Amino acid sequence: MFFLEKKDLPELLRRAGAFFEIIAPVPINGEPQLVSWKGGDLALSSPNPLMPPTRLFLPPRETLFAYLQESGLYTFEVPEVGKRLIVGVRPCDLRALSMLDRIMLSEPADELYSKRRRSTAIIALNCTEPSDSCFCAQMGAGPEADEGFDLLLTDLGERYLLEIGSPAGIMLANLSEELLERGDDAEKRRLMRESRERIMSARPWLSQDRMRSRLREIDWRSLSKECISCGGCSFVCPTCHCFTIADLGLPDGERIRCADSCILSGFHRMASGANPKARPEERLLSWYMEKLEHMLIRTGMPGCVGCGRCDRVCFSGLHRTDIFR
Repeated sequence: MFFLEKKDLPELLRRAGAFFEIIAPVPINGEPQLVSWKGGDLALSSPNPLMPPTRLFLPPRETLFAYLQESGLYTFEVPEVGKRLIVGVRPCDLRALSMLDRIMLSEPADELYSKRRRSTAIIALNCTEPSDSCFCAQMGAGPEADEGFDLLLTDLGERYLLEIGSPAGIMLANLSEELLERGDDAEKRRLMRESRERIMSARPWLSQDRMRSRLREIDWRSLSKECISCGGCSFVCPTCHCFTIADLGLPDGERIRCADSCILSGFHRMASGANPKARPEERLLSWYMEKLEHMLIRTGMPGCVGCGRCDRVCFSGLHRTDIFR
């Protein structure tokens, strides 16, 4: 492990930019957003971006392939995928990405997702200053990363502790070898312990077992009267992966995939018009069941990583953790 002065991080990224497109959180209109970094300010000390990095692997809208018809024969063009380096990925989002891997890379693997995963390197960032909405510690997803990264940064004040997690991480570190100084993790261990204690003490009643046991006790009908079924919680959730597909254009056009949500009224509707989950309370319960039970059975990991984005985006002001008190 090494120490890296904060002022030297942009230089490390510039050198990596010779091999990768750099995607990093930058301040836009006062909010951090994950966009292509061109050398400006970074927003690594800001709250986690509202749009999770998993959307860089499963975009809200993407072209799966274009189709061209000539003389009754079709040819298909699949989008190219370039090499990317994503900077500042938090431990909760690393856990979400690991869970999605178990779904999207199981046979038959999703081709575009697989290409993006193989073409992407990750510089993760431990959470030394968790947000008020975070409960990653209760979900076993943070605040410290232990896998899934190529490089890992921990904010120590004026410098970062840099740890290497893969051969790609070794290559990235070697690009800036003279910027690195041998270090130790004594300060990191203290910061991570304090961060975990802060998260746990904010919601001492919360645990995965309690959340699952409360699923069948909550009055979902009353709760659904507050929910406006906008689907915002799904669209910012790093583990949500439902989608719909449409073909646009004849005889030439493209097949697109768009994010969808089981919270929305039309998600479960069948071609006959029948809807097995027509009532809002049924859809709301289904969303929580998927997070806390179904994904756990399918992947061995809960579908909630405690990032708190659903609380931040909810127009109704529903606090997901409070309903499990």
